[in-house]
Amino acid sequence: KLHTADFWQTQLDRDPERRIHRSYELFWIWLSKSWWVMEAIRLNIFDSDLFLWSDIGCFRDRRYNNETMILHRDVVPQNEMMQMAHHTPNPPQSETLFNDKYHHKANFYHSGSQMVAYIETWKMFHRYFLETIDAFLERNMIIVEDQAILQSVCLTYPEICAYIPFKEVPDNNYFGLRYVVHNGGEFKLWRKVG
Repeated sequence: KLHTADFWQTQLDRDPERRIHRSYELFWIWLSKSWWVMEAIRLNIFDSDLFLWSDIGCFRDRRYNNETMILHRDVVPQNEMMQMAHHTPNPPQSETLFNDKYHHKANFYHSGSQMVAYIETWKMFHRYFLETIDAFLERNMIIVEDQAILQSVCLTYPEICAYIPFKEVPDNNYFGLRYVVHNGGEFKLWRKVG
């Protein structure tokens, strides 16, 4: 569902980081990540079965520029979206919809900058993502932080998500998934139980 400019302006006005974000168009980009991957899957010009979302910020330090990102597809779980936990996972105990990373920092761990999964998992994850946005709006929660919505997808549907804890990789807390799929290895994935 598309919303009016007034809707998005209200979202920006409610955003605790509105001075940093400055424009609601940024939310459109953030909230379109899984849609962009779904479009890549629809077109699938390389006949791929594995897709990775990566924010452009993952390439700031040039370490992986001009490299094939995914050399170790074997580390990606067959039926889960693999993502990065930038802090030790500590899910809120009583809620699955989480969007208060400012007052509950200990419960916020989802990086959101990179996600990797096989096609069927992406399709399911995208559907859950859209449902989660609707659930946020039904509860009058802001949808200005894609990380909070992505984490909420994984809190609500834990069977579809696996996290690489930041301590598992010798790379950036937020962008470490690039190390995992590029270098491979043994990693202890974290999954929410229950």
